[in-house]
Amino acid sequence: MAKPPEPIEDVLPGATWVVDAEVTEVVSTGPAPAKVQAAPGATSTGQKSASQTVKLKIKRVLRGTDVKELTVEKPEAGYSLRAGNHGPFLIDSAKMILGRYGPDSYSFERLEKALTAK
Repeated sequence: MAKPPEPIEDVLPGATWVVDAEVTEVVSTGPAPAKVQAAPGATSTGQKSASQTVKLKIKRVLRGTDVKELTVEKPEAGYSLRAGNHGPFLIDSAKMILGRYGPDSYSFERLEKALTAK
């Protein structure tokens, strides 16, 4: 069973940028993480996907300086990105994507509500 995304209240404070963006290119992919042996009876190993460097075309900035493109790092995580993936991205000051599942973690409505609550 997959873990749910981290609570938005835990992730949002670390976000320098909150953007509506689309992956235009996977620049590079890191080495494959070590294989994890599934526990007896488990339906998933929780296997992580390799780190990636990706270019994002920014459609809208909800937090941060206005930019049209960012090259960012996706850490080893339970998802991979490819050109065409789009949605809300939370990015820290080191240009690292935050959140366990990238752009599938939080809806725009939820992010906008959390940003105005501050």
